[in-house]
Amino acid sequence: MSQPKQQLNENQIIEHYKDLKSQQQQIIGKISELESDLGEYGLVISAIQNLEPGRKCFRMIGGVLVERTVGEVLPQISQTRDGIKEVVKKLDANLQIKTKELNDFVALYKIKITSQ
Repeated sequence: MSQPKQQLNENQIIEHYKDLKSQQQQIIGKISELESDLGEYGLVISAIQNLEPGRKCFRMIGGVLVERTVGEVLPQISQTRDGIKEVVKKLDANLQIKTKELNDFVALYKIKITSQ
């Protein structure tokens, strides 16, 4: 590997490692949160998909409970779920990049991790 443009002292290396690890953990946490949301959306969709479209249902929007019909809510929920799936895919890609960056940093500075 090539030498870094700027030599870092031990404390700077440790801080940069901690920052990268923290960023990686934040991405993992967000993916976990969104996957939980996906599961909830899936449960709602499976519960209302066989109901007649004119049937009354309620949906919480921004903390306000609104009355709609199944025919109005089902497409909205499906669209939201699909949007969340796309965000999870992007976050997975970001996680792979961040993990590679972290591994490269560990290899570059020969960091030995004693406990995680």
